[in-house]
Amino acid sequence: MTTIVPTSLAEPRFLGVGDTETLKAEIRSMLSANNFFQLNFDAPWLERIFVAYQQPHRYFHTLNHLFEICRLICKFGLGRQSTAELLLVALFHDVYWYPQDTKNEENSARVFDLMQPAMGNTLPEDARKAVREIIISSKGQKAISPIARRFHECDCDVLLHGSPVDLLAYEFQIFREFQGLNMVEYRKGREGFFNRFSRRFPECKANMRFLVEYLERRRPRVGIYAGSFNPFHVGHMAILQKAELMFDKVIVAVGINPEKNLPGSKSLVGDANALQVRELLPFHEVIFFDNLMVDLLDKESEFCDVTLVRGLRNGYDLDYEMSQQCFMQEMRPETHSVYIPCDKSLEHISSSALRGLRHFDCHGKEQIYFPHLYDYYNQSIEELFL
Repeated sequence: MTTIVPTSLAEPRFLGVGDTETLKAEIRSMLSANNFFQLNFDAPWLERIFVAYQQPHRYFHTLNHLFEICRLICKFGLGRQSTAELLLVALFHDVYWYPQDTKNEENSARVFDLMQPAMGNTLPEDARKAVREIIISSKGQKAISPIARRFHECDCDVLLHGSPVDLLAYEFQIFREFQGLNMVEYRKGREGFFNRFSRRFPECKANMRFLVEYLERRRPRVGIYAGSFNPFHVGHMAILQKAELMFDKVIVAVGINPEKNLPGSKSLVGDANALQVRELLPFHEVIFFDNLMVDLLDKESEFCDVTLVRGLRNGYDLDYEMSQQCFMQEMRPETHSVYIPCDKSLEHISSSALRGLRHFDCHGKEQIYFPHLYDYYNQSIEELFL
């Protein structure tokens, strides 16, 4: 069955969430009102922090989350120095955050160390040490001190005190951040986290039970965006981003089309394509398949409701896809597909045309045809923050 592209976004939207500039202004205002160490919050270093919280792979660890933590810290009524220290912890504790990295907290503390000279004033050694230790302790919410415990309560407020609506929104955002994992890995990892968190904060066991039950019952809507992607280009990226507005997550499936590859070289070319796509999409689940599409859909539908996603450049593509759909529905009647037209401005871009450019020295001009959305992932901490 061919479905109609919905106009609503898959990502939950809520009232009261400020726009980017408003959130930045509110955070800056709270920092300035509690500027015990006389830091320069108008200097470029703070804007670089804000840019990090706006990285496109973030759905929960965002400016909105940073704003909420700062707001809760200011409500505590702690002493001026303690409040100023915790606000700095809030700024830096998630400044470096990649879901596949196991040293996010250590790297965030490193960013804090590197950026201190740009802050306009030197922090006292005891304050610098306290901030750094609390940043690192946010890994596992280790209560190394009463003030660290206060910070972890702010950081985990939605888990400790959130309503069912808050908890569902949180879990959806975390799901999107960890969409690079397959469903088996994700479910196992989340259940382990819920159990550990319950032991750390016994008062939230009811909320954790609620999320475990939700995790066990939920069947996410997953799009399977399949193609040879030889190579993956900006036209493919545009289709992927449109598909992400419709589904809870989109899996990019790199397949082998015998008509587009030389005999005897299919596996080699397929592996190279998968590697290229994984490099361009480090926060997505990228899989490789060389079997029938219907077999892939069966495999991925164990824990999800799956829909095949196909991009269209013109009417010829549509005719081809409709004939393929007939084959798939005969072999797998429950097959669902969506067809997404590409933008008019990208209609001329094709993988075959880009392969042709490989025969020439384009002096880097061909890079405009390849996605660069996640280039920051390969940059060093110094490149990102200094």
